[in-house]
Amino acid sequence: MDRIKTGINGFDELMEGGIPKGSFVVVTGGPGTGKTILASQFLANGVTKFNEKGLYISVEQPETEIADQARQFGWDFSTWEKEGKIKVISLDAQKLFELTTINELKQLIQDNHYDRVVIDSITSFVSSPISSSSIANGAERGVGPGTFTEMCRSNASILIDLVKHMGITTIGLAQKIEGMPGETADGVSEFKGDGLIVMNSTALGQTLNRTLQIKKLRKTKIDGIPHQFDFTQDGITLTK
Repeated sequence: MDRIKTGINGFDELMEGGIPKGSFVVVTGGPGTGKTILASQFLANGVTKFNEKGLYISVEQPETEIADQARQFGWDFSTWEKEGKIKVISLDAQKLFELTTINELKQLIQDNHYDRVVIDSITSFVSSPISSSSIANGAERGVGPGTFTEMCRSNASILIDLVKHMGITTIGLAQKIEGMPGETADGVSEFKGDGLIVMNSTALGQTLNRTLQIKKLRKTKIDGIPHQFDFTQDGITLTK
């Protein structure tokens, strides 16, 4: 099977060498567990180690914040973007229900032949707040707030189906809320995903115990148990 290596130390070995090419893998966890760093490292290693092209779609942060965070680990997204190796785009969260937004994304992906895509995050894509003006305009046409939410969910599904249909290996980030059922707050991504990775961070005295658990990955034999990892100057590294 053709597999896409993440290049993250100790991670690919847990997946029989890497993520099956064309898979949509959900990475979920609470705030501060390392989801964005893992996703950025996935794209950075694609550029530096495997000569692959990446796209980072953000709903939560502007492009500059993503580039600044990546730079802390030596990943020069700004230079790579100028060289056409990576593209970082930030979407207007209040327009995610609009079909024009998804159509522009589809055109961008179809025109540029990306090998790796990150969607940050599916949760925000599905549950972003709708502007008061949009709600008011919708009310005049008999469209309620619940309809906007369903349109966002539908557009998220369209985007996921598109990258899967095109055979692009994609990581979709999702929020996990403690005390709520399910592994993702959006209730969409974990069921559409070919894989599910859960990241956790638990305080043990004066230290943090960080773990990564592959709970599902189609076409792959996994152990399904949590593995410890650390943040290093090169990004995430799994510890033995």
